[in-house]
Amino acid sequence: MGKERFSMKVYRCAHCGKIFGYLLICAGLLLAFFALIGMYKVFAGGNAVMPIVQLADMQLNTAYGPVLVPMKSISQVINLLLFAVFMAFVLSVGAKLAGIGNGLLKAERIYDALRENPSALQNKDQVNKL
Repeated sequence: MGKERFSMKVYRCAHCGKIFGYLLICAGLLLAFFALIGMYKVFAGGNAVMPIVQLADMQLNTAYGPVLVPMKSISQVINLLLFAVFMAFVLSVGAKLAGIGNGLLKAERIYDALRENPSALQNKDQVNKL
């Protein structure tokens, strides 16, 4: 009983890379669009954000007596900043996905060009055109 080797053949779909590249670009653009529309609705449209941080009102004891400091506006500013940071993260993820899809399409374009003209690697000018 010797070691058995499993050989797996990898079949390359002719257009799978292109399809996956376009899907990544579409997903990235949708995420970026979602982030931009969400930020526009909140900052220009005046929609409220989900309260993540809620600070209670503070009472400060001073020489003139207790002073009540309302923290509602500070809570709103903190929540807006957290929302902006989250949407910036979603926007950057969308941009990264679109960039990966673009790179995949570029690699597929080079692969297709080399498949059509394998002698293109011999001439430096033709390599730059790929």
